[in-house]
Amino acid sequence: MDNADLEKLSISPGKLTPKFHPNTTEYSVTLGSDVKQIKIDPLTSDSGASYSISGSGGGKTVALKEGEVTPVKIEVSAEDGSTIKNYFIQVTRLSASDASLTDLKLSVLGSLSPNFASNVTSYSTFVPFTCSSVEVIPGVADKKTVVTVNGGESKDPIALNFGETVVQVEVTSPDASNKRTYALVISRLKLSRPIKFSDEKQQLKFECPVCLGVVYRPKSIKESEPKHVFCKGCIDELTRTSKQDPLDGSPLVDLWRVDEYDLDKELSSQAVLCVYKHWGCCEELKLCELGPHVKQCEFRPVVVEKSAEMVPAKDLEEKSKEACKGCPDCNRPVRTAELEEHKTYMCTSKHPNTGVKHKSEIRSWEKKLQQETSEKSADKLVKTAEEQINECFKVLPQHGNAGHFDGDVSPLRYLEMAAEWFATAIKLSPKRADLHFQLGQVLEEQHYVQDLYGIKPPKSSDDYDEMDFNMKSKESSKEDDIQAICEMRGAGRNAPLALQLKAIDEEYHYLLDQGQSDRVDYVQKLYAWKSKQATQNKTAQLATNEEELLGKAYLKYLDALANGTDNHVYNLHVGRMLLLQSKPEEAVLRLQVAVGLKPTNIDARFFLGLALCQQKGGAGKRKEEAVKYLSEGIEHLLNQMSADSNDPSKDPEQWQQTTLSSNDLLRPDNVQWLQGCGLLGSLCKQMPTTPSGVMSTDIALHTSALLASDVLSRLVARGDTYHQVEWVLFETHFTLLQTMLDSAKRKGDGKNGEISRRFCENLSGLLNCSTIPPGKQILELQEKTCQQAVLLQPCNSRSLYRLGDAQLSCHDNDDPTSANAKQILQDAELSYRASIEQEGCPSVGGEAPGKVSEQRWFKEQTEKPVAEKKGAAGGTPQKIAAAPAAKGASPAGRGGTQAGRGSSTTARGGAAVRGRGSTPPTRGGATTAAKAPAGGTRGRTSPTKPAGAPGRGASRGGTTAAASRTSASKPSTSTPTAHKSGACSPTKQPTTTKQSTQAKPPATSAPVKPAEPSPATEPKPSGPLNKPSYHARLGLARVLMRKGGDSINEAHKLYEEVISMAPAVHDAYIELADSLIKADPMKAVDTYSKYPFQEPLTFDDAYIHGEMVRLLMKNEKYDDARLSPSMVSLGKVMGLTVLEKYVDTLDKTFKYSKLLMQVYAGVHGKSVDDPDLQQFFKFKCWV
Repeated sequence: MDNADLEKLSISPGKLTPKFHPNTTEYSVTLGSDVKQIKIDPLTSDSGASYSISGSGGGKTVALKEGEVTPVKIEVSAEDGSTIKNYFIQVTRLSASDASLTDLKLSVLGSLSPNFASNVTSYSTFVPFTCSSVEVIPGVADKKTVVTVNGGESKDPIALNFGETVVQVEVTSPDASNKRTYALVISRLKLSRPIKFSDEKQQLKFECPVCLGVVYRPKSIKESEPKHVFCKGCIDELTRTSKQDPLDGSPLVDLWRVDEYDLDKELSSQAVLCVYKHWGCCEELKLCELGPHVKQCEFRPVVVEKSAEMVPAKDLEEKSKEACKGCPDCNRPVRTAELEEHKTYMCTSKHPNTGVKHKSEIRSWEKKLQQETSEKSADKLVKTAEEQINECFKVLPQHGNAGHFDGDVSPLRYLEMAAEWFATAIKLSPKRADLHFQLGQVLEEQHYVQDLYGIKPPKSSDDYDEMDFNMKSKESSKEDDIQAICEMRGAGRNAPLALQLKAIDEEYHYLLDQGQSDRVDYVQKLYAWKSKQATQNKTAQLATNEEELLGKAYLKYLDALANGTDNHVYNLHVGRMLLLQSKPEEAVLRLQVAVGLKPTNIDARFFLGLALCQQKGGAGKRKEEAVKYLSEGIEHLLNQMSADSNDPSKDPEQWQQTTLSSNDLLRPDNVQWLQGCGLLGSLCKQMPTTPSGVMSTDIALHTSALLASDVLSRLVARGDTYHQVEWVLFETHFTLLQTMLDSAKRKGDGKNGEISRRFCENLSGLLNCSTIPPGKQILELQEKTCQQAVLLQPCNSRSLYRLGDAQLSCHDNDDPTSANAKQILQDAELSYRASIEQEGCPSVGGEAPGKVSEQRWFKEQTEKPVAEKKGAAGGTPQKIAAAPAAKGASPAGRGGTQAGRGSSTTARGGAAVRGRGSTPPTRGGATTAAKAPAGGTRGRTSPTKPAGAPGRGASRGGTTAAASRTSASKPSTSTPTAHKSGACSPTKQPTTTKQSTQAKPPATSAPVKPAEPSPATEPKPSGPLNKPSYHARLGLARVLMRKGGDSINEAHKLYEEVISMAPAVHDAYIELADSLIKADPMKAVDTYSKYPFQEPLTFDDAYIHGEMVRLLMKNEKYDDARLSPSMVSLGKVMGLTVLEKYVDTLDKTFKYSKLLMQVYAGVHGKSVDDPDLQQFFKFKCWV
């Protein structure tokens, strides 16, 4: 009687969504544009019930309007007449003019980004590298809608390029009146192995200058000449904080990044060799077909399960039969071929002394971690700690969001809580080795969370800050004492590390002469403490310091080992930490124990190989053993990464950590693995032939560069790990440069221009983009790279001024009073002048200009062949300018401290930019003589940055006086040559500045010829002409400012030339104005006012405005017309806070109320008559 349900509900045409059910009351259906009506046929469950259909006029047919949704209500009345139930159908009749898709899918696994929506027309997706073609499956609601995919049938498979493939899905409406195109960019995941082309010329054409691999998803820089093409990940990382061309330092224009889809298609058709050639595969195929081949190649390395040995896939079955044998002494399974090695070095029965001289104890910092709890089970506390660790991984920041995290609790705090529970568990069970080990892991992870993700502990109420207060106070006191000694000895505060050590040494000898033995000992300790910054990288310092997280982790690993000497994992981690401390000899002993306990463990074997190579004497007679361990570890890493390249569910542009770093040593961001890759290349170079499965030198080094650049593009924060990975990349470039030079010399093919462009210029440009703090290692690498570029192309103007930049940076990091620094400064001047002389001349080939052959380093290079000939016959091949610094060591902390954001120690002259949010510093203080330059000098080059190129992340505006102002140092005794003279007439330069009044040298200078012509020189210069550049003039001006005296006038003229040639270069205005401030501050303001400001204003613009305001206010030029607009511009960028003192000064005069109202209105972007501002002005009594 009261049943108002439907038993059946059908429609014609179409099908209901969802499928009919009596209890489901809402449905929908979409019909084609040619369907004018819909027939609805309901059937009631109760024969006595009735129904009515809205819009049907009492029937079952409902008319539909084109392009609209017609709601249909079916009202069912039960037999009792009071029970009513409504069913609803939303009927959509498509429009004949609708040209949209309802879905877009791929025939392979992959998700669209963003998620599909009909009104969104641009998408991207990733597919496995092994996928060479894909079918795009578009969905349409109307069968009469015409769809084409890349102009063909939608069912046709799309052949994929090596990197990116653009798919155009064109949709035409049923009435052909409208069209819509959906763009889908399909990217194949990257193969993390170097690829070799069959044609070497093609290899050079399609090589990325950063990672040295085949350009993956190539992007070029607009208006670059010649075209600069990079991998997408490489160029994105290099321009993340610096909008400059990484290779030549030129500013990037709007919409500078250009997609090179045609280049991607061209390189995909090139013939390449199989990436498993060193395993025996000789296959040659197209690059786009490499993915499927790699997946099926019978020479692909696979793992023998029992022994963890890597063997070709075709040999797996045979190798698995007798993979391991039991050692007759220790009975552990050992690879059959390694039984003798095991007995000789690692068998624990033959070498039973596996213990460690260490006493496990609870230290004061560990006691403070322990918590009061009623829980008596250590296992339950461990479970609670593991939950905190998992919570940490959930809130770690992603790339581009360093230092920030989701939620209210910091990832670091989760790890601290985990450490507290582990420490409490140790209190309950102090003899359990696993608890000590897990606490060590969490402490180490805290270090990496800070370093890799930029997470800093809160400054307030932080347990560790309180815990380490005494240690930090001691170190702060030492630093203060050192800076005081430096000031007393004339070096100035925050001087380069070399000057600081020299000042401490002078103080030590002075106190020794005075007989103050108590002070002598303390100063000697200061010297030892400070010198560690020059001899250790930052990680080594932290790992040896028991008050730092890494040092504490090392102690806990030792505690674990003391309680569990037979555990290979504990031995492995102690050995690994010894390597971090730069103690390879001790690490070898511990890692041999680890391998002896677990002969098949890949991690232990790799680190043993690394330790053997990093010993002072190298691997020695165990070289082949070390090569095997390193090669095997790298192959395992590459295999793992290859598996990731077949898993599109993993976002290749995001870094998602799911386990503790110490539990996953086999990962690319583990710098020790990257260092091992470089060491493998060097070792293979010393071997006449490499065993099967071991990479050649060239492949190993290219793998190192490829992995390093990939890690850089994924790391979230730029901490010490980032710097170490950068160093691995730079060192790999330099080693490959040496290899290329040796090869070219042996073959005698004279590929100087190619080598110079491919390695010297590229490496020099990358070093200019480096974020590594300036130090001796990286400065020497920069100088030697530039020297080699000049040796290869002595008439190339850009190579010459880059050499000058490098020499000037070395000078600024040295004691300016030393003979060496004076010589370097003189060489820098000659390099800049030679660069200017070569403008308008051919850039390729030719002999070295006279100003280059006069330099000390060039004379040393030309004398080497003579010395070699006088030596024994068949001597070693000529080396390049110099070998790189010690392998595996990060230059961070070597030779100077890093100028932080907003720090007062940043040098001007490298065009360093101010930190965001910092206030413009006060200028115009007393001038410091060049004899003791302070770290924050204006006019100094930032040691690793090119003159005139803004450094990434550096800070501008130090408060220290500048050496580039009036200098007290004596001018050079040599007469500087005019900067526009030379054998070639330079091309017309866009400058109206008059030339220097100094005497010009003869039109054709006679360069000093070396004893034997360099193999890099050619008899006749050729190639494109050198273009005029402001870089050489800016660098020369800086050199002359450091020399002081009569050279300053010429420097001023050079600055004017730079302003004329490149009006947008901030440095020229700032450095020129700084040199004028003391003598004529208003002339400095005139210089600043010439700058062509453009909206939106930058922090550099704000600095100039700030200086103008400061000088005008200091000299009480309140009526100057430039004051008001400069105050407005400064306030817009930096905020009203920086104007407060100026406003107070003007307000006290009671004369400039109108000016102040204009400033406030301008900063807020409002009119002076704005009602809200008028109220404020009345309150301030300005109205």
